[in-house]
Amino acid sequence: MLIIFGSVQILGLLCSWFSHHPYSSVSALLWGMGFIALFPGNVLGSLLIERLLWQSHLPTSATDVLTVVAIATINAVLWLVAVGILRLLSRAPSLTGK
Repeated sequence: MLIIFGSVQILGLLCSWFSHHPYSSVSALLWGMGFIALFPGNVLGSLLIERLLWQSHLPTSATDVLTVVAIATINAVLWLVAVGILRLLSRAPSLTGK
């Protein structure tokens, strides 16, 4: 599961980064793939970093790194919760009684 999580996050970050450097005809596709692969951490992490550090005078590169860390952390927590729920549901007795 860790390999899948890491692969999805790296793919999302690469797609997100390459959608802006350089701009091309596939930029919209790359942006969309990155958005979906990193969702919901990209929205929540970016909002968190913006709210906390907007007036902090940190360099853009530092806020970019902090945003990536926030995105990966939020998504890791959500993936762990989802895996835990799926494991609980797979162990639960069947509703049909079989």
